[in-house]
Amino acid sequence: MLISPAGEAYARRMSEVVVDGLRIAYRRRGSGPPLLLLHGAFEDSRIWTADMERLAGDLDVIAWDAPGCGLSDDVPDGWGDSDWAAAAAGFIDALGLTRPAVAGFSLGSVLALLLAREHPASVGRLVLVGAYAGWGGSLGPHDLAERVAAARFTMEHPVQEWADGFLDSVFAPGTAPERRALARGLLDDWRPRTTDALLRVMVQDLRPGLPRVESPTAVVRGAEDARSPRSASLELRALLPHAVLREIAGAGHDCTGPEPDALLVAVARDAAAAADARPVGWHPPGVREERR
Repeated sequence: MLISPAGEAYARRMSEVVVDGLRIAYRRRGSGPPLLLLHGAFEDSRIWTADMERLAGDLDVIAWDAPGCGLSDDVPDGWGDSDWAAAAAGFIDALGLTRPAVAGFSLGSVLALLLAREHPASVGRLVLVGAYAGWGGSLGPHDLAERVAAARFTMEHPVQEWADGFLDSVFAPGTAPERRALARGLLDDWRPRTTDALLRVMVQDLRPGLPRVESPTAVVRGAEDARSPRSASLELRALLPHAVLREIAGAGHDCTGPEPDALLVAVARDAAAAADARPVGWHPPGVREERR
């Protein structure tokens, strides 16, 4: 596995667990109610560095390197939905967490949904950021074909040929330059074989299983998201039994940052206080529900 010099420095601050023979690296900061962060594609846990520092005063914040990403082992051949969900559930068990809040960005939102669908006892609350019900469930046929073609292009061409266009679609124009620079650096450590493994998950339509996801969920969307359409967030809110929607003005697909912090803290505290409860009509503080 090739890791850039910045990645080598980061590696010295990482911990790891082994889940069903697979080494999973992670970073952990702070104390308090637990919050598990699942990063997006072409990233690893380093993308959450600033978020973790901000949240560490209130929460026990854990960010994993998903299998095939960062310092974690490669994705085993033939992996499917159940394997990704089992890895996330096993990771939670290995850390001794009880029904934590789980926040997933983009690809991470899909993995969070698989986790909640397949292992409901592992999840207390969900936050889905820049979310999809799989590309097959959130994009029309033409957009889906274009998205798959673009992903395959990244597997076959040097990162310099596609990095700027990809980042333009992820970040709004006003994004802090240092966050975009961090994301650009992470592209150099991405493994093309991981893209191939993730495509098998991302192309699916997860909508039929969403009504079975009982975890109270906050769907968070940047109003300027150029990758996940607003209709996807609206449909997630409609199909998930206990979901609310929050939109962040001026934010793009990556709408992480200080704006959702209060929501993440509230959700993690709620999950810790009621690990075995499933309140009807759950409504996190500071989030106004829209009429359906």
